[in-house]
Amino acid sequence: MTNPLITIAVPVYNNEKTIRKTIDSCLNQDTNINYEILIVDDASDDTIPDILASYDNPKIRIKTLTERVPLIANHNVCLNNSLGDYVIFCHADDALEPNAIERISKQLERRNYPKKYVMWGHSLFRDYYLQLTKAGFRTNEIIVGEYASLLPMHGGLTPSGTCYSRESFLEFGGFMNVDIMLAPSDITTMLHLALNGFSFEMIDEMIFIRKGASTMTTGTQAHKFLEAYDDAYFHFIKATKEEDIKNLINISTNHKSKPFYFYYSLAQDNRFKLDIKKIIYREILTHPWQIKRKIVRKIISRIRSK
Repeated sequence: MTNPLITIAVPVYNNEKTIRKTIDSCLNQDTNINYEILIVDDASDDTIPDILASYDNPKIRIKTLTERVPLIANHNVCLNNSLGDYVIFCHADDALEPNAIERISKQLERRNYPKKYVMWGHSLFRDYYLQLTKAGFRTNEIIVGEYASLLPMHGGLTPSGTCYSRESFLEFGGFMNVDIMLAPSDITTMLHLALNGFSFEMIDEMIFIRKGASTMTTGTQAHKFLEAYDDAYFHFIKATKEEDIKNLINISTNHKSKPFYFYYSLAQDNRFKLDIKKIIYREILTHPWQIKRKIVRKIISRIRSK
């Protein structure tokens, strides 16, 4: 069999209650496109191994890890073991629409099978359309260049339901590292890709049924939310030139809606505190009600700390 155009990658950990719905949605695609399903089991200790063993379908490949790894590291295992030119992730509590692969493949064909490309569509229950419009963009529009970084500043694009050009993605290291088991790097990875010339596109098609939150919040308690953000940005700051980060900060000031969580996490590094201080104080002077926001008060507290 020739290599598939698309790999559906399913990272799994103890999802015995939902995995069958996920796998069945991947199998029941209304398309003639050559695709595969790669399931990577992150050392589950429930009935996942038995459930996976019950599937006998040539489209499915299963890889089982012997020790647990951080959630985002499992995504990199998926990338490294996929055969498709493009990889779309489907988390084990989500599902693909029956025409998802067909719609994705048609858009890839329209774009002449691009490299350095990230694409997603609408999803039921949780949709990235609000973040897209907040950043000033539209569907079916190629977003590239420095202003593409405005997209992740307003919230991470969860890998589930998102399609990546695999080889180009791997050339830039895949998803960025994290230390916390459930911390994400979808936001910082998008920033990294934007800085390295990737193009982004949200197509005006229903692709996905997303049950829960992104990797930022799945399984993460509310009080750990900022800790997870900090962990992801700590690695981003280490891997990114200071001048590039300062440029990102400058870009953010030109937009009406300010990315406060982005500012909060960058303020963990003293090199950026002064820039962020100027932005926050200017924002409060212009919009005094912003001081009532908890995240704004947390930024001020962090800026003042040594």
